[in-house]
Amino acid sequence: MHWLRVDLLRWDHVSTLTPFAPFDVILDKSTSDAIATFSDQEVSLKNAEICPTVREVAGANDRTTLSPVELLALNLVPLTRPNTTWITLSYSTLRFDHLPGLEKYWHLRSRTALQAPAGPVSTPAHTPAVFHWVYILDRK
Repeated sequence: MHWLRVDLLRWDHVSTLTPFAPFDVILDKSTSDAIATFSDQEVSLKNAEICPTVREVAGANDRTTLSPVELLALNLVPLTRPNTTWITLSYSTLRFDHLPGLEKYWHLRSRTALQAPAGPVSTPAHTPAVFHWVYILDRK
């Protein structure tokens, strides 16, 4: 097996994966969650190392601001093809909501709640159920 370390928010890193593309399936075990903790990303289109999909979404603007998850999703577009499946395990119920840049390229097929196993409890206090979320997105 071959491993690569890539900053998924930087096109100059992501583009190094193009020799392995297109990918049919992307498995994301909380990568989106980790990336979502970053600040919104202001992207200057004057920078030569910008993803072509980000350029397209930005249109005629010189700069655009994207949420980190939106930037991740747009950076994945050139590495995929229509019908690629992106499966994400997340702690968030809203991981892919309100991200307008995704609508043209990704379709949210399903969002499924999985109850996390209960751990040992040291007191008789009520502990609420904890859920993980599995998202399945399809590349348009």
